Amino acid sequence: MPPDASHAAILEDWRAGLAERQEDRQAFADHWLGLWGSAVLIAMLLYMLIGQTPYQHEVTLDADTGAVQVSPFNRFVWLGLFAISAPILWFRRGVLVEAVRRLWPLVLLYVWFAATTSWALDPAVSSKRLFLYIIAAAICLAVSLGIRQGHRLHQAMAIACAVLVGIDFFSWIVLHEKSMTELGLAAIHTHKNTLGAAMMFCGLICGTYLVSQKTFAGRAFWIAVLAAAFALLVASKSKTSLAIFLVAAVVVPMLVLVLRSRAQVLWGLGAAALAVVGSGLFGWLAWCASQGADPMEPLSHLTFTSRTDVWRFALGVWAQHPWGGVGFGSFWDVNPAVQPSLQTDEWFAKPDAFTNEAHNGYIDLGVTTGIVGFVAGLALLIRWMYRSLALIRTALFSPSEADRQTLAYGIYAGFFPLLFFAHNFMESSYFTANATFGLLILLIGVDIDLRWPERKRPGGISAPDLGRGA
Repeated sequence: MPPDASHAAILEDWRAGLAERQEDRQAFADHWLGLWGSAVLIAMLLYMLIGQTPYQHEVTLDADTGAVQVSPFNRFVWLGLFAISAPILWFRRGVLVEAVRRLWPLVLLYVWFAATTSWALDPAVSSKRLFLYIIAAAICLAVSLGIRQGHRLHQAMAIACAVLVGIDFFSWIVLHEKSMTELGLAAIHTHKNTLGAAMMFCGLICGTYLVSQKTFAGRAFWIAVLAAAFALLVASKSKTSLAIFLVAAVVVPMLVLVLRSRAQVLWGLGAAALAVVGSGLFGWLAWCASQGADPMEPLSHLTFTSRTDVWRFALGVWAQHPWGGVGFGSFWDVNPAVQPSLQTDEWFAKPDAFTNEAHNGYIDLGVTTGIVGFVAGLALLIRWMYRSLALIRTALFSPSEADRQTLAYGIYAGFFPLLFFAHNFMESSYFTANATFGLLILLIGVDIDLRWPERKRPGGISAPDLGRGA
């Protein structure tokens, strides 16, 4: 062999060995950062779902505001979660710029939220709540960068749900009297509806995770967890959560079946749905015109359990501050001297009527951050819904085993934004302080946006490649 060829071969071997060692180091880092991120995620989920006052079934109201008292302990917990997740951001610092670039709509929305604190009714409270939401976003980013594989992230969430179901079921059986309330089972949670919402979420996570099980033992275990969650949900007597759970059990398989169809079929189904809705609306308006009836009259009798009173009031305040709102998180549970509801004689402003939300996430977003925040926030949620459904299709048709392995997580990530979108028509959790569902949609949204640009690369859904240092 000529000397030049010999030297080239030696150099090539050296480069190959260097690349192999780099891959080994990357695999080692991915393994341990994945475990670290899983621990952070499990701790965060358990805290969100249990809360800071377990077994406290009586709400302690502030004598001045008539709202629930919030302990500073909550702030310290989130700062603690950020502290233990910060090392992940340090080890992934090489891809942080690219990660933030992929999250640009969320970043711009946060910039607008920060601007609204300057004219907020209660700037101190507004700034604190925005700061905690920034901390939550940083934790979600750390989790997604630490747990790069979608099925591993799903696994960590399922473990947290299994632990919670075990705690609640044990509490129900062993500490029955302490777990029961006059309205239904609350177990370790503060209210029976809180237990219902937690079990609904656990059912969605564990039900989709069950799909990924390959062994009889694995399927048997997760079926048992799912059955226990359903029993707890029934015992909670939380009708809304139970209805959503049952609807999800029917809709999720149908959703996957529809997404398996060709693109032309999907467009056809969408057009048919719009045609049915449009035809029904046109028919109703035509009938009302022929009879001289008010087409809005049936809606005048609906109160949605007195929610319309709160909606009317919040929309009235929004009309006074249309573009900028009253400041992020600065409408409910703020200084009594400036809280709008306490300046009225409305029934929901009384000390015995605990109301600290408009019971409509979109109205609350609009009244606090104005038309700009409302439009941008709604656009961001629609973006997450579209991308989550598109990722399911990618997993369904991808030839990559890694992508197909992430299908169960994709089904959960695809359905939850739809559930969240519907849920916020009756409850407020979208960028609402201390709202569990609001933090869960943030976690899913961040993860979806990080995976999206890599969706067409083999394994892109399962493990997004953000470039060097990922």
